[in-house]
Amino acid sequence: MKINNFSKITSNILGSRLTGFIRDVLLANFLGANLLSDAFLFAYRLPNLFRRIFAEGAVNSVFIPMYVNLEKENKKLSNDFIWFIFIIFFIFTGLLTILVVLFNDNVISILAPGFVDNKSQFNLASILLPITFPFLIFVTLSAILSSVLNTKGSFFLPSFLSVILNIFMIVSLLIYKSDSYIPLAWSMIVAGLIQLTLLFINLSFLKIIWKLSLNSFSQILPKLVIFFKRFFYSVVGSGIVQLNIFISMIFASLVGQGSISHIYYADRIIDLPFALIAVAMSITLLPYLSKNILDENKNAEAFNQTIIFCYIFALPSSFAIFFLGSDIVQVLFGRGEFLESDVLITSKILIIYSLSLPAYMIARICSQVFFSYERVDLPVKASIPTFVSNFLMCFFFYKSLGVVGLAIAGAISIWLNVLFQIFFLRRFFYSFYEKIKIINIYKILKIIFSSFAMITVLIMIENTTSLNIYLTLFFQILFGILVFFITLKILKLNEYKLIYKSKKFN
Repeated sequence: MKINNFSKITSNILGSRLTGFIRDVLLANFLGANLLSDAFLFAYRLPNLFRRIFAEGAVNSVFIPMYVNLEKENKKLSNDFIWFIFIIFFIFTGLLTILVVLFNDNVISILAPGFVDNKSQFNLASILLPITFPFLIFVTLSAILSSVLNTKGSFFLPSFLSVILNIFMIVSLLIYKSDSYIPLAWSMIVAGLIQLTLLFINLSFLKIIWKLSLNSFSQILPKLVIFFKRFFYSVVGSGIVQLNIFISMIFASLVGQGSISHIYYADRIIDLPFALIAVAMSITLLPYLSKNILDENKNAEAFNQTIIFCYIFALPSSFAIFFLGSDIVQVLFGRGEFLESDVLITSKILIIYSLSLPAYMIARICSQVFFSYERVDLPVKASIPTFVSNFLMCFFFYKSLGVVGLAIAGAISIWLNVLFQIFFLRRFFYSFYEKIKIINIYKILKIIFSSFAMITVLIMIENTTSLNIYLTLFFQILFGILVFFITLKILKLNEYKLIYKSKKFN
């Protein structure tokens, strides 16, 4: 697998995050962090939470290894496998959408119980959710087709899809401003339809067309049975992880006005380094591991390069966000309807989240090993204590610490998840575990030293310049990044070169 696939994906994910930030800046400016913005973000996030369960987690992790292996055995059956899965998920997500629409008020009452006490908030959520939830159908089907494109080495369009959604939402916000709740909901549906259409067109160029032979159903049925058994385990595993987000949302609705919004905006900032590195590398790493499943040495080397590459971004990002968190929130969102009190709360959540950033990346990379070896049950087992601990901490923290307590609960639980995943790697894949280095002290010390050099520069700029907060933050980020990578180069940590070099895992 060529690492330059990473640069292709990362460029699109960067485009996605940049347009996403523009969207979120406009959301904060026009909608703020209040009862109504909480109602919109609840309706916006709910189908996306289900998307993460069905699409990003379960479909990709189970579908890719099975499709790759089946294509080696029988190319015609592998084509039928795609479209049988496609049809089944279309029916499943369609039925789920109908249920949510029919029991709309009940869903809101269960997942956002704090809304019940405010009529305007509850009514807005009940209007928006039936519009936004069908987005789940489009995004799940798009994930299946994107997985096929990824296995064919076509990474551009799948990683570009979210840019389309962001653009439609940006246009809606610019046109309707503070009255954009319903137009924003409809923009999701229009974008989802366009995304799916573009994927069909791209697949046709690769000569993967809609051609389903019902005569092959008896041949493909055993594969479908295996797929859905593994899919069930993966759904449970992904579902438990996403349940943590549901739990946070439930308790956030009980905390008070704007809490869902505060968590959302902090999430969006912390998601940038996570998405750029962990998601991009895991998308390219999983097909590689699946194709070289019998070559443990190759896979171990790929894992080791990936984990260090993630540290190169995770550790300095954590340091920088911890130091600059308040300024970042102020510059991005601190205007219009987003008040100073909102900046303060959001920055506290962000700083807490920064401490868990390395854990999210480690967990994502470790899970790819389980998926590539088709042991989807192990992430499930690792997720159960994560969910239990998160629920208990949220329950005990939300009254005394408010939304900050929910952030603390999430940060602690993800580190617990990492510990369990490492334990399962050691127990069930001991030979592989012996060849990998999750903690390479020598290299991590180089990254930490470079991070301290970066922080020194941030402090110097803050203490010696009299520029406004926007220019000061710009120069801090610019020179901080330069000093960090220059220090890495001086310390001869060569993994950073993977950013721009076309190199192969071998």
